[in-house]
Amino acid sequence: MPVDLQTGVRVYQFVVDRLEKRRCEQYPAGREEYEADWTAAHDLEKTFAEAINASDLATAESLLQELMNMAEPWRDHPDHPDNHDEHEPDDAVPGSRA
Repeated sequence: MPVDLQTGVRVYQFVVDRLEKRRCEQYPAGREEYEADWTAAHDLEKTFAEAINASDLATAESLLQELMNMAEPWRDHPDHPDNHDEHEPDDAVPGSRA
């Protein structure tokens, strides 16, 4: 998995989408857990982006792994970041280079 801004956003968005779905399923309970998990994911993604912008790839890689750890409970979900070919984005145009 590439360590770049797009990957970080993709993993973060996957986690946030799953958290939102979990919150809806548990409503009205689960609000505090959702807020804590959302804040943790948001902070990780923000710090990841800062590390990428500072060219600190070692830190970025570690933070991306933490985001992936947050995504682990949904490993079997078809949209899980590990279930996508990183060489061909979903909106790839046939005949173009990724």
